[in-house]
Amino acid sequence: MCALVLAVGACAAAKPVPEPRPAQPGPYRIAAGDTLDIVVWGEDKVSGTVPVRPDGMISVALVGDLHAAGQTPEELAASTREALARFIDNPNVVIRVAATGSRYFFVMGNVQTPGMYDLRAGQTMIQALAVAGGFTEFASESRLKILRAGAAPMEMDYNAVVRGDTPDVVLEPNDTIVVP
Repeated sequence: MCALVLAVGACAAAKPVPEPRPAQPGPYRIAAGDTLDIVVWGEDKVSGTVPVRPDGMISVALVGDLHAAGQTPEELAASTREALARFIDNPNVVIRVAATGSRYFFVMGNVQTPGMYDLRAGQTMIQALAVAGGFTEFASESRLKILRAGAAPMEMDYNAVVRGDTPDVVLEPNDTIVVP
């Protein structure tokens, strides 16, 4: 009887392990190295293309330096609009990311073309491997690793992802895919 109570108690205490889920891409955050198009409708002298400096700042005509890094384009447009309101009546501001100079991923090891690549929004490990030309004949497809700053290495099995047994992983800036 005691054994039955202990067995039932052990089963009740065991909780299922949640299935890993792929990371969901968030809104794009501006970073140093990006190039932005600032469009102020009807104000060609204020509009233009600006780089995001290493300190995270941009220079905007009339208002000077504004902090850009870490903000979404919409957030930066709002702060630019507020800063320009002292000089322009009801400015209509749009910020577009013209080029991402800060969003890369790396693929190394047994792929056709190892190297550094531009990271697209929502890009996954499988897509990144395709960009790198796929595996060489020596690749160990079941022992891939994704290295991410501040996190433990993620062990991935390419074939399990392709079969749908394991979710694909959305890459983050500066992730490194290692193909042994």
